[in-house]
Amino acid sequence: MNSSVVLIHGTNAGPWTMSNFRGYFEQRGFHCHSPAYRHHDNLPSDATSALLAGMSIADYVEDIAEFVETLDTAPILVGHSLGGVVAQKLAARGLPGAIVLLNGSVNWGVLPTTDQERALGKMLMAAGPFWEGTVLPDFETMAKFGLNMLDPAEQRRIFDRLGPESGRVMFELFFWMFDENQTTKIDYDAITCPVLMVSGSKDLAIPPSTARLIAERHGSRTTFHEAPGFGHYLTLEPEWKKIAEICGEWMVEQETTV
Repeated sequence: MNSSVVLIHGTNAGPWTMSNFRGYFEQRGFHCHSPAYRHHDNLPSDATSALLAGMSIADYVEDIAEFVETLDTAPILVGHSLGGVVAQKLAARGLPGAIVLLNGSVNWGVLPTTDQERALGKMLMAAGPFWEGTVLPDFETMAKFGLNMLDPAEQRRIFDRLGPESGRVMFELFFWMFDENQTTKIDYDAITCPVLMVSGSKDLAIPPSTARLIAERHGSRTTFHEAPGFGHYLTLEPEWKKIAEICGEWMVEQETTV
């Protein structure tokens, strides 16, 4: 198998959140890569945490674009959460041969469809001008919206590995209507490669009802799969292999187009 796979992580995290999928895809014969956004390689110190202030999703898009452009062939991009937005931005440039969005974050122009999504936005609003600095994850919020399908001990273990994130990045994701740069706006017409969208039925942050709105914008090139019983961090949940298998089979099918 000649296809390369680039796994793109989400906010407050790093390549370690994609390690289960990387191992599985490598066993399937794919050549896998797990680049990190700038300042996301390791748990940050106070100094590196400060470097995140002012970082934009546009910066992270360039980080992954620079890596992808070093590859000999157009890879399959597998993006989780924020990584899904990054994958779509790169697809609009024609860089990948196919993209997989695992609970991909909301794009510009897509409104929330549930009370839980609106509640999550209100929590950020209550934090004051968070976009000026960095945002630390809160355990109760993460346990409810991101890690809800894990047992309490595993929730704590994963939470302890998470780090701060650029407040500007969170602003661009949750309050896109106020982002004059329209950072997360996707040129859907420019995306011609196949798209697989996997949406956890128990994901409260980006529920299937919202994910389907994104799928509709991609049109007939998109395969949509709702994963019963999975939450937001489906790459780390006990049954993660079921999702990896779905993705792996689809990726094999796309090999002739990559």
